[in-house]
Amino acid sequence: MSSILESFGSMIGPDTIGSLAKALGADGSAVSSALGAAGPLLMGGLAKMSSSPGGADSLMKMLPDSGILGTLGSLFGSAVGGAGGGGMVASLLGPGTNAIGAALSKTLGFNVAPLLAMAAPAVMGIVSKMVKSQNLGASGLASVLQKENTDFATNPANAPAMALVSAATAAGSKAEALIASYGSDWAKVSAGPAAAMALVASADLSGPVGSIKEAKAAGEKLSDVAKGAEPSSLIAAAFGSGMTSEMITHLKAVAPRKETLLAAISSAVAAVAAKSPTEARAYKDALLAVAQATAEASKEGGFLGIGGTLVSKEEQAALDSIKAALA
Repeated sequence: MSSILESFGSMIGPDTIGSLAKALGADGSAVSSALGAAGPLLMGGLAKMSSSPGGADSLMKMLPDSGILGTLGSLFGSAVGGAGGGGMVASLLGPGTNAIGAALSKTLGFNVAPLLAMAAPAVMGIVSKMVKSQNLGASGLASVLQKENTDFATNPANAPAMALVSAATAAGSKAEALIASYGSDWAKVSAGPAAAMALVASADLSGPVGSIKEAKAAGEKLSDVAKGAEPSSLIAAAFGSGMTSEMITHLKAVAPRKETLLAAISSAVAAVAAKSPTEARAYKDALLAVAQATAEASKEGGFLGIGGTLVSKEEQAALDSIKAALA
C-alpha cells in the first residue's frame, strides 16, 4: 500500500505543476520544489501533533468524513479564493505557520502560502482514507504517522526536500517564540495592515469593483513585503501568509467603526515598539505600504473609468493620519 506522501505525490503530475505555476506566476521547478516540501512539512506537523497528549484523538476529529477532498486543481481554487485549508495549515504547523511559509517563499521566489493551503486538505483526505481502509484508532494512526515521518526524513533521496523543510521549521520555531512573547498583543500586531487598509478604504468608498481592487492591492503588497523580509523576522511571522481572514475577523472585533481604526493602528505600533524595537521601522513601513497600495488601487470620481483621481482628498487625509500615527 502506498504511503501518505507517495499518495500525495501521485496527485502531482506535469499538467498540475504547469497549471499551478501559471496561476502563481512562478517557475514550474519552484512549484515542484514547494509541493515536494509541503508534504513532509505537513507530515511532520501531523506526527508532532499525534505524539502530544490527546493529540492523536484531536487529529482523528479533524479528519474529513469524505476522504480525499478533490483534485489539487479544485483545492487550489478554493485556497486562493479564501475558502481553502489555510486554517488547517495553521492547526497542523502551529503559530509559526506564517514564518514557515515566508521561509519557503523567500527561497523559492514566489508566495507559497496558497500551495500549503491546498496541500493541507489533500493530505488530510489521504490520511482519512487510510484510517478507514485500515480501521485505525488514534494510537494506530499516531504510530503510522511517526514512522512515515521518520522514514522520509532519514532517506538520503529526500535530502533536497528535507533541507527546505528544516530551514522552514527553524524559522517557524523562532516565530513561535516571538509570538509567545507578545501574548494577547500579537493579535493587534497581525491586524495592523487590515486596519490601515480599512481606514483608507472607508475614507472614500469605491463601490464593489473598487473595493475588490483595493483589497487585492493591499493583499498583494503585504505578500510582497513579507517575501522580502527575513524568515525569522517579525514581518515574516505576522504577514508571511499575506492578508488573512483572521486579520479581518480580529479587526472587526476591536475596531468596528472608522474612528477606532486609527487607535488600532497606534496600539499595534506601540506593541511592536515595546517588544521588538529594532523591527519597529520595518513594521511601520509595512503598514504605510499597505495603506498607499489601497489608496492607489482604483480611481475615485470620474465616470465609467474616465477621469477621476488616483488618490482622493479623503484618502490622502487618511494616509496623512496614518503617517502621523507612525511618526
